Amino acid sequence: MKKFKTMMAMMLALVSMCVAFSSCSSDEDETVAAAKEIAGSYTSSLDMTVMGETSTYDHVTMKIEAVDDATVKVTLPACGEGMMALPALVVPAVKVSGSNGAYAFAQENYAGTVTVKGAEKNYTVTLQGTLKDKTLTVNYSIQYGKMPMPMIAKFVCTR
Repeated sequence: MKKFKTMMAMMLALVSMCVAFSSCSSDEDETVAAAKEIAGSYTSSLDMTVMGETSTYDHVTMKIEAVDDATVKVTLPACGEGMMALPALVVPAVKVSGSNGAYAFAQENYAGTVTVKGAEKNYTVTLQGTLKDKTLTVNYSIQYGKMPMPMIAKFVCTR
């Protein structure tokens, strides 16, 4: 009788292990990382406001690259002309979260430098945005070089 109980306990343990391992199968839908979902080049119009005056720049491209599953590198589009030209600026690490077609960029503050015509210029960017219903909306402000006032930008693009 003791042998029978031991054998039943071993069978029960074996069946339990089979059930446990089969429930962890890889047949489940894999979720795609948020950063990889929003990565790409987006071309649209950019509205830039400086001291209450708004300018619209058509056919500018914002580039978003996945750094890891939850971080992207954002290259803001170049815009303007002449003395008011603003080069493309990079924000190297913006946190992204979300799933199922709705993603958000955490508000990110970044200070960097860019070389323009041999001169190094400082810039500070505050950026946040969303990708929802295939529409990317990025709002950012830039303090560029020695400009005393910020440039406020809004970029909206539909995939």
